[in-house]
Amino acid sequence: MLTEQELNTLITKADQSDVKAMIKIADHYRSINEEDKAFKYVHKSTLYSYPEGERKLGYYYERGIGCTKDLLKARQFYELAALHGDIKAKYNIGLFYYRNKQYPQAFNLVKESADMNYGKATLLLAYFYEHAFGTAQDYEKAKEYYLKALELGEKGIYHRLGYYSYNGYGGEKNLDEAFAYFYQGASEGEKACYYFLGVMFSKGEGVKKDQAKSFYWYQQGANNDDAKSMYNLAIYYENGISVPKDSEKALFWLQKSAELGFDLAINKLQIEKNNK
Repeated sequence: MLTEQELNTLITKADQSDVKAMIKIADHYRSINEEDKAFKYVHKSTLYSYPEGERKLGYYYERGIGCTKDLLKARQFYELAALHGDIKAKYNIGLFYYRNKQYPQAFNLVKESADMNYGKATLLLAYFYEHAFGTAQDYEKAKEYYLKALELGEKGIYHRLGYYSYNGYGGEKNLDEAFAYFYQGASEGEKACYYFLGVMFSKGEGVKKDQAKSFYWYQQGANNDDAKSMYNLAIYYENGISVPKDSEKALFWLQKSAELGFDLAINKLQIEKNNK
């Protein structure tokens, strides 16, 4: 958030046609929920054909920020920004098409942006290949772009790479590699990795079998609202695996897992209810 003096200095620069100052002012006003003023300065920057301002104005129109939502204008300003060399705008247009289920158009634009080494586009392109959005499903390509996105500094990718190596998607199954990816992701706070580390320590896959460490990772997953981790934690408490048996804790985690819609937990609770 800008101080009053900083804001006044930027306004003076904006009055002298400084487009970067206009964008900083807009960002400031948006951060304090004065969206009308934010829109005014973003719009002003587009009068100078400023690509970043054009892209942001497209986003404002797409989301109705400080203006009436207008998808046609959103696309027009995204396209204008892309024409003026903004690689992020190509990604935004692709994302625009994706949200509107126009997958082939989305794929082509996102790929263009990814080929220009824009990290977010590279990550989305991997997702497109994985789930066959606008293209044929191709796990090898998906893995290639996940790795590229990682090199470009994108976060939250290790659990996907670990999952690919664990299941042999996009290459041969490699449990050692899978464990390394999951462990690195967990060390960086990727919550999706916790459950998989629990599984691998439990089975001795890619690492020496260790039920205490398995319990630890299931506990981390459960504490971060992962239903599968909660279910497995309940099983550990129920059977006394690496911890003393505790039926109350087992029931607690089983119910928490069921509340999140995990079928195994729901079915187990139903069976236990019927057996009473």
